[in-house]
Amino acid sequence: MQKNESIYGKSNVVGRRISLLRKKIGLNQQELSEEFSKRGITISTSAISKLENQTRKVTDIELIALAEILNTDIKDIMYGISK
Repeated sequence: MQKNESIYGKSNVVGRRISLLRKKIGLNQQELSEEFSKRGITISTSAISKLENQTRKVTDIELIALAEILNTDIKDIMYGISK
């Protein structure tokens, strides 16, 4: 089994989707970090990069904030872009 795989496949499938959604609304990683900060969540640009490169997992609180920041549903982040 590879580093980022589980028995169900890739263990961090949201990274690429977050990157696509972030770029779709015109935010860079620094701006995304600042949006998290406005919501009381500290996440560095390095952590965002790791998340998008699928080497860091997203927490439940981060996922909720991401849906709000990226103006989408959690389902879109988890299962694909439907908009």
